[in-house]
Amino acid sequence: MDKTSMMDHYRSVKAEYPDCIVFYRLGDFYEMFYDDAVEASELLELTLTARDSGNNQRAPMCGVPYHAVDGYIAKLVSLGKKVAICEQLTEPTKGKGLVERGVIRIVTGGTITEDSLVDERSNNFIASVYLGKGLCSIAWADITTGEFFAQQLRSKSYLGDAVSKIDPAEIICNEEFFAEYSDYPEAQRSLYKNVHPYIEHAFSNEGAKRSFNEQFETKDPFAYIPVEHAAALNAAGALISYLKATQMRTLKNLRELRYVEQNDFLFMDSSAIRNLEVICSLRDRKKYGSLLWAIDRTKTAGGARRLKAMLLNPLLDVGAIRFRQEGVKDLYDNNLAREAINDTLSSVKDLARLCGRISNDVVTPKDCNSILKTLDAVPALKMNLVGMDSPFIKKTYEDLIDFTELANIIRSMISENAPVSAKDGNLIKSGFDQELDRLRGIVQNGKKILTEMEESERNKTGIRTLRFGYNKVFGYYIEVSNSFVDQVPYNYIRKQTLVNGERYVTEELKAFEEEVLTANEKIVKIEYELFVKLKGVLLKNLEELMVLAKALSALDVAAAFATVARERNYVCPTMVERGKPLNIVGGRHPIVERNDKFRFIPNDTYLDLGENSMMIITGPNMAGKSTYMRQVALITLLAHIGCFVPAKEAEIPITDKIFTRVGASDNLLFDQSTFMVEMSEVASILTNATKDSLVILDEVGRGTSTFDGLSIAWAVVEYLTLTRKVKTLFATHYHELSELENKIDGIKNYKVAVKESNGDIVFLRKIQRGSTNKSFGIEVASLAGVPREVTSKAKSILRSLEKRDIEIGEVSFDENEEKFVQKSFIEEYLEKIDMNNVTPLKAFEILNYLKGKTNGEN
Repeated sequence: MDKTSMMDHYRSVKAEYPDCIVFYRLGDFYEMFYDDAVEASELLELTLTARDSGNNQRAPMCGVPYHAVDGYIAKLVSLGKKVAICEQLTEPTKGKGLVERGVIRIVTGGTITEDSLVDERSNNFIASVYLGKGLCSIAWADITTGEFFAQQLRSKSYLGDAVSKIDPAEIICNEEFFAEYSDYPEAQRSLYKNVHPYIEHAFSNEGAKRSFNEQFETKDPFAYIPVEHAAALNAAGALISYLKATQMRTLKNLRELRYVEQNDFLFMDSSAIRNLEVICSLRDRKKYGSLLWAIDRTKTAGGARRLKAMLLNPLLDVGAIRFRQEGVKDLYDNNLAREAINDTLSSVKDLARLCGRISNDVVTPKDCNSILKTLDAVPALKMNLVGMDSPFIKKTYEDLIDFTELANIIRSMISENAPVSAKDGNLIKSGFDQELDRLRGIVQNGKKILTEMEESERNKTGIRTLRFGYNKVFGYYIEVSNSFVDQVPYNYIRKQTLVNGERYVTEELKAFEEEVLTANEKIVKIEYELFVKLKGVLLKNLEELMVLAKALSALDVAAAFATVARERNYVCPTMVERGKPLNIVGGRHPIVERNDKFRFIPNDTYLDLGENSMMIITGPNMAGKSTYMRQVALITLLAHIGCFVPAKEAEIPITDKIFTRVGASDNLLFDQSTFMVEMSEVASILTNATKDSLVILDEVGRGTSTFDGLSIAWAVVEYLTLTRKVKTLFATHYHELSELENKIDGIKNYKVAVKESNGDIVFLRKIQRGSTNKSFGIEVASLAGVPREVTSKAKSILRSLEKRDIEIGEVSFDENEEKFVQKSFIEEYLEKIDMNNVTPLKAFEILNYLKGKTNGEN
């Protein structure tokens, strides 16, 4: 091979893909050169060498074995790099010059297709963001499953929540968004993974429409995307263009785009998803300890991905929710069928991703056996659904397409122990192809065949010394001793003269030799050709296989819901229209109750838009206020995905949004204190909550001084109750807020029951009507292990402070006083007041009055 010519070709490839690390196939290795080699050697910890690049120059070089390339690619793309795979397109042949090579694919974070590189229970989305003319849209796809979505956002302020929910591995964008993104603070930019601009024309109306129409073979993209949300087409079309450019093949499994209306799903911002631990726990960001962990009984990878998507996109349509519920109820009521379905689903493989491999033309013989196992499971699944009559089950039954004929083709064709590569041989079963069997017989029985030919020739010629032989120089031959040379038939062709005899060949022996020497090569070729035909059959069935994949995942989730309902004694909630009361009897926290170390105490909840729109909940820390409020939100969420809920009874109205303000946390990345984070979350809630929302507020105003915090909490309570009229759970240590029950319609006081005994406390974890005027902070500190000498001192200090506390009573004051603005005014004013008859609420009113009179001075 001409090394200089090869390096010239490499340089031309690199010039075409300057933003990629080029993996250049040389025999059993993928090699990198020049700057790519220097960078990759550092990132992948490879040894850097060099080779002749022509003109007496040495090119830096490093490489990885072809059989281990996936791991190296995964590491590079996880670091935000692109990898161009330059493959050998022809087999190396002596004397034939340079092997033909070309880039067959560009691998990026969002376009990985290898099973070993993606989480089978999560999607690997790539997103496209378009910003322009006051409009913002996003499209996202998973090329391993064929899922494809697009959405035009109400404003770009919703983009962060959308990206957080989708969690794409890569984001392409137009120049306008990239310019804005580039101005974000470093910390904020780090929240978006692998963002880079793509060619501007792909985002244009013309370019996006062309890409979209070609992919979906349509002349009207607005049959898929509402014309009033046309900006979604800019993002979707650009994403199609990028995927075609990187994958270099037709995206056959991206056959359906689902347009996502923001009003189609219950809205939860990233704060609510995080605080409610919907997908991962707050502690370590792992699945364990999350709602997903608590209810995930899925048996398949496709079902697991579908469940996660459902939790992040709860339904708002009562009919759609009931459609799911009825299917779950059918499975809940049929124990034997459900258990059989779960057992069968355990053998089902990831058909959605197998369809992706068919579409991407990377399906392997081993994949075919996985497809076969899945197809073989379908008849049993359908049999176990017989007798269930819910619309969900009937639809699922129809979509569980019977592929018996395709299954039989695979079964009769592909060996049970088929290799990963179609070029490794031994992938086609014996008996499937006559010629293949004959060639295998030659390879396996060559010696026996040769012996039989020898015996036949000896009998025909009568030459008893005739024998067959082989050497590397002359190949196969027939040897006859000199004493029998005169008996050699005329069809024998002399090949070699020996001292004691002659060696001959025949046309039959030549043919045998040709077959023996080329049989293995022909076997591999025939097997590969047969496998290519099978891939064609699979491709023809791709759309129906994708329908089956969706049906399997839907059935898996429904069976999982029914299973967890049986295991944990969940009930089917009654879904009612917007504006109706939320009524939960004996509700439980689905995550906390999985801890079998203690008995969970159920609690009731009733919220409406009238006299019970807000529950103000008081009680000590650790008594269960936050757990109680979160469980109400989680029960509401579960109801909206069609799942049964942990309660004795539940009536859940359609809820458009769930907001939470829970716990204390700094956001040092954005230079925000705990209080700033709290106020930002509160601001979002007050701005966006509607009468159909559910709001969870825990300790609003605790991050600043007492009177500031109390003022904020009071104002928030009034605004949510009187202005927004939102169903709200409000936990607080500001006991003064309990006075508002008598002042504002819609507010009801509740407390967490606590039992006091000899200075200690016992949390009863029961929510009761009424309020408490004690926070039991010192007792909680004692339970937490604070030294007794510290808690004893704290109690002493508390008693001293309580002596100064003002008692309940009434006071009036002259609101027309205007002559005092100095401290003397405050002193004289307070002398007029009987401090023994001032309620906490009245004291607060007095403080605000004094602040107003003195402009806050002194």
